Amino acid sequence: MVKAIIFDFDGTLAPLNLDFSHLRREVLKIAYQYLPPEALNSFNDMPVLEMIYELEGVLEERGQEFKDQAFLKLNELEIEAAKKKALFPYTRRVLNYLNGKSIRIGIITRTCMGAVTQVFPDFEDYVSAVITREHVRRVKPHPEHILKILQILCVHAYDAMVVGDHVTDIIGGKLAGTKTAAVLTGRTERDEFLKLEPTYILNDISEILEIV
Repeated sequence: MVKAIIFDFDGTLAPLNLDFSHLRREVLKIAYQYLPPEALNSFNDMPVLEMIYELEGVLEERGQEFKDQAFLKLNELEIEAAKKKALFPYTRRVLNYLNGKSIRIGIITRTCMGAVTQVFPDFEDYVSAVITREHVRRVKPHPEHILKILQILCVHAYDAMVVGDHVTDIIGGKLAGTKTAAVLTGRTERDEFLKLEPTYILNDISEILEIV
């Protein structure tokens, strides 16, 4: 029996409108103040959050300064993007139904808390916990992100399900030991999800109602 459902945010509960290439370019502009462009070539394939932390270590005594500037810029861009969107029309209805079934609800996201509250200002009426990148250093797909929220929700991994629109959600959930549900409302195609063998593949989160 599922006692808790942990949702990704962007692409799962709300449309995904972040331009990740733009985010990366803006962070690299900051990095170029510390290192020449050729020194950053090895970071080309690294996700932006992991890149920031890796550069923090490389820059040693200037690492904290760089990291603070990089996250300040990310927060600014994410909150600005959040102003241009709203939750999917079915999101509150689904969450309200799950609450009525005494299923604990959490949200995990690699974005900042400011972006979540911009789109979902009344989240406290629907979810028990939100864990953003400000709360953990190792975000999904690292299982720490999911294990942290499971601890807060007081639910064992085998009684929980992670729901998300990206492979990081499914990988993180499997590493943490939860059930997983991939939703096709983001940028990941069904065939890519099938390779990861999630417990479920859903068109959107409203189909969770048929599971629980």
